[in-house]
This record gives sequence, structure tokens and C-alpha cells, in this order.
Amino acid sequence: MATVASLVGTCQQIRPHWAWKMVYPAIGLLFALFGPKIGFIGISGEQYHYLSPEASIVLTALWVGIFPVLIQQLDNIPGMAGHLLAVSFSLLLLVTVFSGQSLPDAFFMSLCGLCFLGAFWSRHGHMFRRMGDSLAALWGVMVAGTSVLGVSKGITFSTLMLLPLGLFAIPLAEASLHFASMALASRPQGAAALYRRLISRGLDHPSAVRFVTSLCALGGAVVAITQLGNSISVMFWISATIIFAGVAIIPFIIKMKESGDMPKRPFIWSTRVDNVSMDYALAKAGAAARSGRGVSLVCTVNALAVMDAEKNSAYSKALKDSFLTLADGTGLVWALRFLGQPVQERVTGIDFMTRLVRTAAAESLPLYLLGAREEVVRGAAEALTVRHPDLQIAGWRDGYFDPADQSVAEEIRSSGAKILFVAMGLPRQEIWIMENAPLLGDMVAVGVGGAFDVISGKLKRAPRIWQKLGLEWLYRLIQEPWRWKRDLDLFIFVIKVLLTRIGLYSGRKERNS
Repeated sequence: MATVASLVGTCQQIRPHWAWKMVYPAIGLLFALFGPKIGFIGISGEQYHYLSPEASIVLTALWVGIFPVLIQQLDNIPGMAGHLLAVSFSLLLLVTVFSGQSLPDAFFMSLCGLCFLGAFWSRHGHMFRRMGDSLAALWGVMVAGTSVLGVSKGITFSTLMLLPLGLFAIPLAEASLHFASMALASRPQGAAALYRRLISRGLDHPSAVRFVTSLCALGGAVVAITQLGNSISVMFWISATIIFAGVAIIPFIIKMKESGDMPKRPFIWSTRVDNVSMDYALAKAGAAARSGRGVSLVCTVNALAVMDAEKNSAYSKALKDSFLTLADGTGLVWALRFLGQPVQERVTGIDFMTRLVRTAAAESLPLYLLGAREEVVRGAAEALTVRHPDLQIAGWRDGYFDPADQSVAEEIRSSGAKILFVAMGLPRQEIWIMENAPLLGDMVAVGVGGAFDVISGKLKRAPRIWQKLGLEWLYRLIQEPWRWKRDLDLFIFVIKVLLTRIGLYSGRKERNS
């Protein structure tokens, strides 16, 4: 059944549509018909409530069907699903060992789950990565199936069945509130609210993921303590819980209190950038889109943008007043590192846009596309709709209009969009957003430059090897040779960075002081 769920997840990735999620309860039904079932519920002590065959099938089908969807929902936050699965399989493994019963099937599945997860992490080199719909569905069925195996072999329902409920209590509650708000509220609440709250308080992405995982693990440990009857097991779990809380949860609380609202902002001349990861930036932008606190401008800057900020005071002010300024460009990342102010990672504008679009589709945040020629922006809107059938595009229009025409901003506001992508080229797009911020309403506005050309298929993005070598500018120059005069500024940028390093150039950084 896990393999079948994985195939359904693969279909989700190839042809995204919400209807695929309806297949998982059917997989759960097949599991219940041809595999182990939940036959009884432990009430207290040696008392059991035995289910009718029909109720047993329905409960098992729902149990197995809900976990693939839940794991996929958690996987929208890179690393969250993987961490919770690691804790789940570890605790399930320990429970089968300390239950006092022979549960070889549950033990084997828990061990296999840990091994598969370890192989996935070792292949990708780190634990903060999305698994994808296919693997999320596979592991979801494995977690549910392992707990059902325990029940079918005679262990009380409260132990192995309630353990996943304890582990996933927070995600289940948040997912339930998310879907309920989507159905009933005029302003839906996003899923993973605790994680996003931690991010908004200044905690970095890895720490926020570990903190949520720690709380879930604590919930699972509490379930194990209350349900495992023999004294050795209870003492083991109490000791493990106290140690775990001391070494895992308390340091995160201290770190959260010590964190400011934003991490340190490295600067180069008159431009400051946010030293954040892609995941942190996405979480901040998503929270801002739901907050209703006016326009939050997100700027992606490269070496040429830094040069423009030196010449254009309006653009420099827009960067200074932005909600987030992200380092997009190998040259800028190199310069900051060379000057002793490295950033966590490069956050490219087009990657940020595509991932924010995925968040918008998952959380029903309508977006608006503004800029480029009419056929280009229309093509971008159509391409995004094909990739994300659940995406709500509130509207789109080209970028050929009088900047003083306020009707454009009013049209965007009346559309109800929560995310605005503006592709009019820098510095025009950032300046226009800041000048029209009072008219735009509550939303996240992102300057994306030529992203619409790539998304619509008009231009090809540089192959990955070109990106790794920092030669995207050259690949684009080959496609748009008329950019050669502007790209000459890259060589001037390098010279100024070298002069800055030896103290012969300081730029106009006093503007941001």
C-alpha cells in the first residue's frame, strides 16, 4: 500500500490537482480490506471496546488515508516532515521494544522507516529538504500502517495508536484549523502557525523546525509514559523525557528570547541585505501576506542593483525601507563574503517567486502579476495555472502604463490579491511599489525583474552548471546581446569591491547609517 501511495504522489507531482488527495482514503480502504485492521480500542487497564467489522474497516481506512495528506502538508516546510518522521519511527521502535510483547512486524517497519529516511538524508547531504509528494505519501502510509500492525497483534490501542496522535497533535490541530478557516473565514489562517510564529519572532528556519519537532516528540513521550504499564518502561520514558526537554527544548526557548526580530543585515556601500535563508524568507513573506499590515516590499538585488543604488537615491531609499532585501546574484554573494560579511545563501528572485507561488496555491493566497508585455504576462499566468491548478490568480496586466496612473494600483487593491509580483525591471519596479504603497492595500509585493519571461517560456533559464559557475549573466547576455553596455558595470563592481577591501572606496553607505 505504501508503494501504491508513492505512485499516487508521483502523479500529484506530474499533474498537480487537489483531487489526488481523495485517492488516499481509497488506499486506506484497500489496506483495511486486505490487511490488518483496528479491531478494538483499549479503554483502561484490561478493558477493551471491540469494533464491528464495518466500523473497523471505516476507522482503519480513515487512519491510513489521513497520514499521507498530513505528511504532504508538513512537507511544504522543508525539513519539517522529515524530522517528525524520524521522531515517529524512533518512538515507535522504542515502544515495540518496551511494550513487553512480540511485535516483529511493527519493529521491522519502524526500522525500515528509519533506514529509508537516513538514506534520503545522506543522499541530499542535509535534513532540511522537501521530500516531495511521492515520498511523503509513502512514509505517511508506513507510519499509519506500523501503528495499525501493533494493534492487530494485541497491543493496546492507546499505546501504539495514540503515539502518532501525540506526535502529530500540533500539526493535526493546525491543519484542521487551516481547512476550517478556508471554509468558514473570510481571511483563512495559514497552516503550520506555530512554525510561522517562531519565524516571525526571529528564530531561524532550522531552529524553528527542531523546536516544533521537539514539542511533538514531547507529546509522543507523554503518551508513552501514560500508556506503558511496567515500571521499567515508565522510568525509562520519564528519564528520557526529562533529558530531552533539558537538551532540546530549553535551549531553543533561550535562543528565541535572545533573537531579535531580524538577523544581522550585512551591507555593501549604501545597500543592506538580509542574512536569511530561502526558507526563512518564504516563511516571513507568507506571514506578511496574511498579516494585513500594509505593503511589505521584498527586493532581490544583485551586483548591478547595488551599483544602481549608488546612483539612484529613490531606489536606495526603497531598498532601505523594504521588508526584505535578498541577495540574488553570485557576484553580490561573493562580494559580501570577500568583504567579511557573508550571507547564509543566495536567494534568487525566480526561485523565490516559484516557491512563493507554491505557498500561495497551498494556502489559497490570491496573487496578481504586473509587468512585461501583454503576451508575456499572460503566458506567465497561464503557465503558473497549469503548474498549480489550485492557484488563485486575482488578475494580471502588462507594465506599459503611465507610472503616475493611480488606477493601476487601485485595480490591484480591488482584486483582493495578497501577493503582487512586479516585473518592470529594477529600479523602476521597486520605486513604483513604494510610491503606490498607500493605494495597494495589504499584501506582499515582490520585484521579480525578468522572471515572467522565463516562466512564460520566452527566455530559457541558464542550465544548472552555468548557475553554479556564476555565469547566469553571460547566458542571458547571449540571449539578449543588447544588454552588453549594462553588464559592463559588473567589471566596475569588481574593481570597487577590491578598492573597498583595501580601504580606498567606501561608497555612500552613510545614507543607511
